Amino acid sequence: MARASNRDKVLKVMRKALDADKSKSYVVEVSPLGLVEMTRQNVTDGVREILTELCPTCHGEGVVLSAETVALDGLRKMREISAEKGDEAFLIRVNPKVAAALTDADSGLTELEEETGKRFHFEGGDANAIETFELVESGTRAAIEERALPFKVGEEVLVKIDEPHMYNADDAVARIDSYIVSVTGGGPYVGERKLVRIEEVERAAAIASLLGGESANGQADASSNGASNGDGLESDAPSRKRSRGRRGGRGRSRAKQGSSDE
Repeated sequence: MARASNRDKVLKVMRKALDADKSKSYVVEVSPLGLVEMTRQNVTDGVREILTELCPTCHGEGVVLSAETVALDGLRKMREISAEKGDEAFLIRVNPKVAAALTDADSGLTELEEETGKRFHFEGGDANAIETFELVESGTRAAIEERALPFKVGEEVLVKIDEPHMYNADDAVARIDSYIVSVTGGGPYVGERKLVRIEEVERAAAIASLLGGESANGQADASSNGASNGDGLESDAPSRKRSRGRRGGRGRSRAKQGSSDE
């Protein structure tokens, strides 16, 4: 279409046809390459909108808040909670990464507790979105610690040794959600399940001593079930009660092994 009159005829017919379209459109002149440029109002969802839905965490923004950011906002909310409620302690549900950030020595939580005279504990698994922050329960310090702390001093629990201790190769670490159990002498048993006794309990971590327990293949160690004495004979002492550690305080379940006579 070298002639301008022919190009004008094409544009006239095209614009007339678009007039019947309910959607708004705009047509520009024919380009030097012989192309007609136009825009048309989009009145329906695209393929992406039809086949997908917004992320419930970032709501389509493509980014999520960092654990440190949520922890800082959480400190502000905890200050408001402590001012509104007269209870001694509070249990907050958060993502484990946020709990780790809040219980860090430099998070400011210790200063907040000293200022307000309140005590805060945290619970929650990886299924919680990173921005989760919910007040679960409030009450006396003893009652909240009973609910929040997964263990008591002297309790014997069966845990899986997850990895070597960062600072002591002879020790190891077990994890229950965001709660850390440092197992003295557990270094050689990484990947195995062992029976341990809880020696110290803190808000974010506990220290335990190795007693023995079941290894990954389910075989019982001598120290926890029918151990043989120096003469090669099996002891007739009853086996220990075992419990598997799980975050949740009063709500956790414990698998117990009854006594058996040889």
